[in-house]
Amino acid sequence: MKRKNYAFYTLLFLAFSNNVFSQEANPKETPPPTEFIVNSEQQLTDFIVIPCEGKAREELYKKIVEWINKTYNKPNEVIKAQVENDYIRFQGLESKGYCRKPMVLICEDIRYEIEISVKDGKYKFDVVKLESAETNKYGNIIGWSEITFKKGWMNFKSNGEVRDQYKDTMPKIARYINSLNQSLHDYIYNQNQTAKQNDW
Repeated sequence: MKRKNYAFYTLLFLAFSNNVFSQEANPKETPPPTEFIVNSEQQLTDFIVIPCEGKAREELYKKIVEWINKTYNKPNEVIKAQVENDYIRFQGLESKGYCRKPMVLICEDIRYEIEISVKDGKYKFDVVKLESAETNKYGNIIGWSEITFKKGWMNFKSNGEVRDQYKDTMPKIARYINSLNQSLHDYIYNQNQTAKQNDW
């Protein structure tokens, strides 16, 4: 009887040990964010991943191309690179989207470049580049300056916090990018006005 109990407890201990070690070897991964934010740790979120249950990569890619075609006036010009059913990179403008307040409020147009990659059941929405317009005294755009949104000394302090003169504009940029992604997501699921125009 004692020998049976010993064997039972030995097996129980081994099962428990294997379970503990397997959990340590395969820790739970933190899921990627689904919304852009600005904080002191990472400044602007690197990228977001949006689940699209039941949507194949081919369908997602097709919907993204349709959304770009219907959202932008000159889609052939805004699309900068693409590989069918893999990714698409496009460029857009937001009027007066980049503001700073050294003494008085100054707002400039912002140009963004976004890359969207697709896999079965999800897509990745990645901000590749942000630029602010340089204008002459007449307000005409004469060039573009890159906005360093990852540990850039101009917009962020050494501790990662947004500098005072940019404290409103960096979260504003994050909200605008989120609105673009929301528009795309709604289009994929036929929930916005642009998508509903297909139903007639």
